[in-house]
Amino acid sequence: MNLLRLFIIVVSIAFFAKTSLAASPVVAKVNGKPLTAFELNEEFQALLPTAASWHGNVSEETMAGIRKKAMETLIDKELQYQYALEKEMSVSRDEIESQFSGTERAYGSSKKFKEAIKKSGLTKDEVKEYIKKRLLTAKAKEQEVTAKARMSDEELRDHYEKNKGAFNRPEQFRASHILIGVEPAASAEDRRKKLQLAKDILAKIKAGEDFVKLAMRYSTDAGTAPIGGDIGTFHKGMMADDSLEKAVLALKVGEVSDVVESLYGYHIVMLTDLKPPTQLSFDDVKIDIKVRLEQKRADVLYKKWMEGLKAGAKIEILKK
Repeated sequence: MNLLRLFIIVVSIAFFAKTSLAASPVVAKVNGKPLTAFELNEEFQALLPTAASWHGNVSEETMAGIRKKAMETLIDKELQYQYALEKEMSVSRDEIESQFSGTERAYGSSKKFKEAIKKSGLTKDEVKEYIKKRLLTAKAKEQEVTAKARMSDEELRDHYEKNKGAFNRPEQFRASHILIGVEPAASAEDRRKKLQLAKDILAKIKAGEDFVKLAMRYSTDAGTAPIGGDIGTFHKGMMADDSLEKAVLALKVGEVSDVVESLYGYHIVMLTDLKPPTQLSFDDVKIDIKVRLEQKRADVLYKKWMEGLKAGAKIEILKK
């Protein structure tokens, strides 16, 4: 979650809590520094999957797990903040003002933002101090984790060359279909009529009529009919219906299947393109390799960093 969105959540919580950060009950201490229920609630809200109206559908067991994770996250961030102070990291006034102004714009007007701050019980200086703390926390993590996790092009290429066999694109096929949909509760007579319609359409195709035009006219698949029945590109094992995939794989490009039955009704399928397996180049997969390997390295660095910070810290949890 970016800092701007995070801070919007904070001010929203404060709006409902109507209590200042300083007055909020202390729930934990890290090296003697108090962490408040206000801050814990912020982390809790950030971890919840959707808006507050959905919370009633979450089990108590799940909520307890989220609360535990929120406390862990709050403690981690405080340790990172204290680390930043110890290392004499700093953020400029411009950075703080930029975040503050961005949050103000997110409220739609300066007036609405000022009203939100006033109702929260916070002062403008408290808001800016909070922003400063989050910026320093982010800076510490950038320096100790993100920057150290970055990989050079040489490292990425070396990984590619050593694992070249893993970077293959399987055979791909593209197909179009005409669906004559049948409701699950349809009568035998209705099914017979739908099947006959599908057979009649297949006869038109074999007589030379255009597949695309027939798909646009007859297909009941609202997602593909307007584009001539195109269902996109797949590789083996991707299609939801085995009978359709089997029919497609038996075709040559340009060929049309017999009528194929599925759970949805009756299909006529045409194979429109077929691409053989391909060895992907380094440039094709460079970004994917970079994201995956840097995330893996960052996870290791973060864990080691936090273990070090916690080893020398005094952490007191006063209220879960």
